[in-house]
Amino acid sequence: MGLALPASAQVSTFGAPGGRYITPPPVTPPREEEAPSPVAERAGLPLGDWLLYPSAFAGGFFDSNPQQLATGTKPGAGLRLTPSFLAEQTSGVHKTTIYGLVDGLIYTPEQVANADTVTAKAGVTEIYQPVPDWILNGQADFTRQKDLFATFGVDRSLVPLNPTGVGLSPTTNPLSYNQLTAAGSVQKNLGEGFVIGNGSIVGLLYSGAPAPSPNGIFFTGTVRGGYWIVPDLYAFVGGSGNSYQYATPNLSSTGYAITAGLGSDMIGLFKGEVYGGFQSETYNSVAGTVNSPAYGGRLHYYPVPELTIDFFFDHAFGASLLTNVSNSQLGAPTLVTTVLGQGTYKLNPEWQASGRAGYINTNYVDTIRRDNAWTVGATISYSVWQNFGLTLDYQYINLNSNVPLQSFTRNVVTLGVTYKY
Repeated sequence: MGLALPASAQVSTFGAPGGRYITPPPVTPPREEEAPSPVAERAGLPLGDWLLYPSAFAGGFFDSNPQQLATGTKPGAGLRLTPSFLAEQTSGVHKTTIYGLVDGLIYTPEQVANADTVTAKAGVTEIYQPVPDWILNGQADFTRQKDLFATFGVDRSLVPLNPTGVGLSPTTNPLSYNQLTAAGSVQKNLGEGFVIGNGSIVGLLYSGAPAPSPNGIFFTGTVRGGYWIVPDLYAFVGGSGNSYQYATPNLSSTGYAITAGLGSDMIGLFKGEVYGGFQSETYNSVAGTVNSPAYGGRLHYYPVPELTIDFFFDHAFGASLLTNVSNSQLGAPTLVTTVLGQGTYKLNPEWQASGRAGYINTNYVDTIRRDNAWTVGATISYSVWQNFGLTLDYQYINLNSNVPLQSFTRNVVTLGVTYKY
């Protein structure tokens, strides 16, 4: 049973919840009773049959390496603005969620040229259950970012949107890209068993795209079936296929994966899913077919009402414009391992703290390059009164590459005022 927090504890980290169902949504159990849930973050603003959750952050920041340069770094400072909102409408058979977020870093012009950054996210999700044994999910999403760590501090959705591994790991001199995603799934419950089919289409468009361009469109489809072994634990097996089509033909590929795993509904205050299996990707370049283990998972833990912990890990294929060592041909496959975690703790009605950490390993197949990227961050907020508070945020990013002039370190400190309804 959810509980509303006191008004004085409304203010926490800047940013807002993003889309929850870009990847296949959690398996819905074949029963009608609700599972336990953690304490609700805050009450919404009623508007007709909608609940709105607006928020905004405004403050200043210091950035030790805005352009993520390996050498010749020049720090910068400026203004950070982060408006966001979440709107929900629920009826007996469907739930609609609309969300939006903009995180703008405006640098002092004389300090850093061409470093202004806008990260953005907007979209809608729909959950429709016309009868107890059919569940339909859909989502449309727009995201603008430079790499996964660029949004990690403001968007609490841990799951990476891009299924291709492109644009996840931080790089020197990164380019922003726009990503359009449409995804949907259908679940059919069959007694204690279930069958789920889902698919997604992702379009990727870089700003000031390099020549040749890594822009592309990507198709992914998955089918899996499972069985509830006990009321709160299920096993499943599934297969997926993909087609990644880039503007640079050598990067294009097709592939498949076969996985099996275990998942749970709420067991006490724990919920999650883990899987493992085999994946194969065939590239148009001379890299040909690359095989690899496939594994990943999503875990959520609510040990006490004041503390929430989320964890995500994944091992998947990607692609890079990096030149292939064996024949100097442009385009190399990558294997990207991603581990993300974060937790939020309400110290008392006025104070709240959160922490986050991430690791991305990028293995450039058929090249000598190996990248290890790290980030750690923390946010602490103090509610001055009701919906207003002071927020201090720190994020550290480090890329360690075995290729010269491709490593960097970055520190960003933000201080400002947060409003949340």
